[in-house]
Amino acid sequence: MRTVIIGAGEVGFNTARMLSEEGHDVVLIEQDEALVERAAEQLDALVIRGNGASPRLLAEAGIERSDLLIAASSSDEANIIACLAAKAQEVPRTVARIHNPDYYDTREPFAQNMLGIDFVIHTEQMAAQEIKASLLVPGAINVDTFAEGSIEVAEVILNEGSPAVGLALRDVRLPSGSLMVGVVRRGEALVPRGGTVLEHRDHVLLISGRRRISEAVKAVATDTAPVKDVTIYGGGRIGLRLALALEKIGMSVRVIERDEARARYVASQLRKGFVLHDEGISRDFLLQERVDRTDAFVAVTGDDRANLLAAMYARQLGARTTIAGVSRGEFAPLADALGVDLTISPRMLAAEAILRFVRKGDIINVTLLESGAEMIELRVPEKCRVAGRPLSEVGFPEGALVGALLRNGEVIIPTGKETLRPGDDAVVFTVEDAVDEVERVFAP
Repeated sequence: MRTVIIGAGEVGFNTARMLSEEGHDVVLIEQDEALVERAAEQLDALVIRGNGASPRLLAEAGIERSDLLIAASSSDEANIIACLAAKAQEVPRTVARIHNPDYYDTREPFAQNMLGIDFVIHTEQMAAQEIKASLLVPGAINVDTFAEGSIEVAEVILNEGSPAVGLALRDVRLPSGSLMVGVVRRGEALVPRGGTVLEHRDHVLLISGRRRISEAVKAVATDTAPVKDVTIYGGGRIGLRLALALEKIGMSVRVIERDEARARYVASQLRKGFVLHDEGISRDFLLQERVDRTDAFVAVTGDDRANLLAAMYARQLGARTTIAGVSRGEFAPLADALGVDLTISPRMLAAEAILRFVRKGDIINVTLLESGAEMIELRVPEKCRVAGRPLSEVGFPEGALVGALLRNGEVIIPTGKETLRPGDDAVVFTVEDAVDEVERVFAP
């Protein structure tokens, strides 16, 4: 598939990287010289410097021969214009990253019909929803849903005192109907076997049916008390959306905002939560505001360094859960070393959404992990290598594991004896090197 991508920032760059690695023909357009140089050096793609909203430049990029346009620049207006220009050239599918919901509301058919964009990504809204989901399952730092909400996957850090630390997987007592499908250890993903001994600070991935995931989390986590009080550092697009969402479900919310005008605006939007204005953040300030007693501290300013530093301070002071927004990929590995429980990356969320859109068909859902591993939901086609045969006889890739099936509305945690049937939805954990092979065994 020939794809034109506008913008070589974190979202555009990583989307271009993933699509080119999957064999797509990628053209990347970017105005910033430094980003152009980085993309040209690191990507297997044609990189063009210029304004991606220019019809002339799009013509030079061969937009009329393209199958897909992804507009992922920092400008909503440029992204919308690029999509309009692509549709004028009869490009079959367009994707736009849009920050301001005033431009495109999925509930407004007029905007959809007028702009004609096939798929819109609101990364800030996605980030707020991701954080909210993780806070609703105490003990987990991240929760993803599959099979139309019937299957859930929770990521848990094995802290000191966890009953699973030091045990072989076969000896870990998980509730029936749940399974440990993956482990991320010091940034490297692996498929656990019965003899795999779990270590302190391992990130483990648990899979179960909806409403039962909390039981699985409680079996390995050390702190599963409900989250009632949340402190949010940053009242921007993500912070305000998150505060409003948490208020609606009855959580107590405090927002710390550096910009006075923005702080006043956030305060006017909240019903019960209150807003603190402070131009800087320090351990003394956090202690003064009793962050040591907060259930969750969420740092989502536009500054990755400030987010990680604030989350680290909050962890040291005693906050139960710490979450930091991290836009740039190079900062993500620092989080674990600093004691930050969870990083939320708009670039990863956008890349997941684009991959789901590009791959849609037999591949229904994709969740990316910072380690490069993926959770993939696939529909089992009529004729493929896995259909009609027990999993133990399929020759499934060593770096992958089928964690759960949805069959006629029933969630099944399969064993090696389980036979996959056409029409089943299979949720698979796979390390990065095995992704292509997983897709091949499910291919019709």
